[in-house]
Order: sequence, then C-alpha cells, then structure tokens
Amino acid sequence: MAQYFRLFFGLTDANDYFCIKPIVMKSKLLLLIFSLSAILSSPALEPVAKLWVTMPDSIMPSVEVNRRKDMIDLIHAGQTAQSTTKLGGTATLTKLQDNTLSIDLSSKSKMDMRLYQTHRNDTLTVLVNTVYAPAGNSRIRVFDPSWNELPVSKYIRPIPTAEFFTIPDTLAESQKKELLQIAEVYLVEFSFEADGSLRARPSWEKYLDPKSFEKIKPYLREAITLRWNGKKLL
Repeated sequence: MAQYFRLFFGLTDANDYFCIKPIVMKSKLLLLIFSLSAILSSPALEPVAKLWVTMPDSIMPSVEVNRRKDMIDLIHAGQTAQSTTKLGGTATLTKLQDNTLSIDLSSKSKMDMRLYQTHRNDTLTVLVNTVYAPAGNSRIRVFDPSWNELPVSKYIRPIPTAEFFTIPDTLAESQKKELLQIAEVYLVEFSFEADGSLRARPSWEKYLDPKSFEKIKPYLREAITLRWNGKKLL
C-alpha cells in the first residue's frame, strides 16, 4: 500500500508517505476555493443565486455558504432543495429564477429576495423576511451589490395603516378612529409578484379576536400593490 501511495503522489522516500495527509487537506481546501469561484463565475447561474452565495452571515446566519451552494445544485437538478440550518431545523429553497429567490427558513419563517435594475443600471437587492406568529409580519431591507444596507424609504413607498382601509365619508370620525385603533399593531405580509411588483396584504385576521376583526373586515382592502418605476416601488 505504501508503495502505491509513493507512486501515486510521486514520493521517493518511505518517510514521505506521512506527508500525504497534509497534501490531501490542502487539496480539499483548493477544491473548495475553485468550487466557489466556479459557482460565482458560471454564466448559467442566476444573478440572484450568485448574490445569495455572497450574502454575509450577519444577514442570513442560519444557512451557511456551503449549504446555500448545495441547495442551488439540488434545485437545478430538479430535486427538493433542503438543508439543515445551524439551529438544527430544515431550510427549503422553494423558488429560484433570474431575479427572484424564496426560501423557507422554518415552518414559521421565510425569506424572499428580489433584484431590481435602476434607471442608472445599478442593481438593488430587496429582502423580505416574514415571520408567522401566527399572523404574517414582514421586515423589508434594501442593499447595494456589496451588501451595504440602504434606507428603505428611499426605494419603497411606506404604506400607513389607514391606507389598508376604505372608510366611507358618511362614517363618523369617532367610528373611523375606533376602526384604526383596532388595527394599531402593524401586521402586513409582503411578497413579490411575477412582474416584480411588491404586494402588501394585511394579516390582522390571524391576530385579532373574531369579534374585533368582524368590525374592520367590511372596510379592509385585500391588498396593496407597489410597482417598480426604475427608481422606487410606488
């Protein structure tokens, strides 16, 4: 066996046999570096996938880089793209297109990612993290290609609670105030549409008691859609 390894690795002395282990370890490290480089430079890889691989752990701490690469390979192969998270749970990559990515981080949380081209040909990454407890509630963040965080209000129009209501003018001001007070906790689930628009859906139904929700239900809008104009989602 030792003779075989000496021939295979070009070793000339029997003592060199014990150098095989560090050689193999270095080879594995180089292979990892080459694999990451190949993924990032592959013309067939979706732009959003390339960015997801480079996403800092501070933004997505539960799924490490190697796991992300494995999930991309699995979804490309038409298989279920699942991986174990650092917390011991299961993450599932559910959608991967050129500019859109969706991943279920657990049974109660998910992350949606969308790329937007500005009128100056810059690329913005919009992340939507949603937690279900049980009502869906989303947090939106915006980044440049180097993962520097940008002010959300500069690129996405805020939607106040009152905008989710269509209250007739015939209703007394005290009644209007009462309706808005019922929905004082801002609970809105955001998601990306196929055309790149951002859809906002109120989720008070799963938070309020049935009696309270029935009071606001007749005046509640189903959803509000924001569309990208090259500068901002409006």
